[in-house]
Amino acid sequence: MILRNLLLSLFLAISLHSPAFGSQDYVVIKLARSEPIKRLGQDIYLVSEKNALIFTPGKKHIEIDKSTQTLRAYDEKGQMFMETLVSTGEPGIDEEGLEKTETLPGFHKIVELRPFRKWSKDKNVKMLNWIGIEPGVEKGIHSLESVGRFAGYEKFLGRKKSHGCIRLSQKASNALYKWIDDDWKNYTFIVYIYEKPIPSKVKGENLMLLVQKPGLYSYPLESQDDPQLVRSDKSPNSWFSPGDFLIYKKVDGMWRFLKRN
Repeated sequence: MILRNLLLSLFLAISLHSPAFGSQDYVVIKLARSEPIKRLGQDIYLVSEKNALIFTPGKKHIEIDKSTQTLRAYDEKGQMFMETLVSTGEPGIDEEGLEKTETLPGFHKIVELRPFRKWSKDKNVKMLNWIGIEPGVEKGIHSLESVGRFAGYEKFLGRKKSHGCIRLSQKASNALYKWIDDDWKNYTFIVYIYEKPIPSKVKGENLMLLVQKPGLYSYPLESQDDPQLVRSDKSPNSWFSPGDFLIYKKVDGMWRFLKRN
């Protein structure tokens, strides 16, 4: 904890006089705020520059922007390792009558790597360089064998097209798979998927809730406990969509709902 605070202080001090990302020999991260948010047991810092949204000191991480269908991978210092087009989930039914779902936004973690995995909807289809993430339902980052129904899948990269996973080109998935290596076993390897980036918080806005599943929700307007969204079909307060943020402020020991972004 002490070492982390010292490093954080150093980052903040240098960032006042330096650009956010330096040369190959050193890197300075300019943080949007000094206090981290915590997701999946991991301290995650918001970054003020546009070429990264979050920073996980000493750990690699991946960001996937669904609005531009772009994946960016960052190393332990916050330097970009890769930027490549992807295809995320497109809700609906495909031409063969198979259901497609939206790729779940929010903070995920890598839970497995496999050279390939067979597709649950068709055992003859191989998902290559499989990078499994959770939370999610059998979702991962992968490429495909360019045969059969997926012979030309790479020409659709850059638009929503998958059944729920994140598709890459074979070249990009091979490089990403090797880059991750065994690091996902050594720490919580964050994969941040978003369509609306994390909004900056002003002083006093102490908590943000990220909606990950669409539906009707009820939520406490005032509470001593941490607010929790409750998905329900009975007397809901409002409809929320994936990527929506609810911001709370703690006033006199009580959480007060401020606004929805």
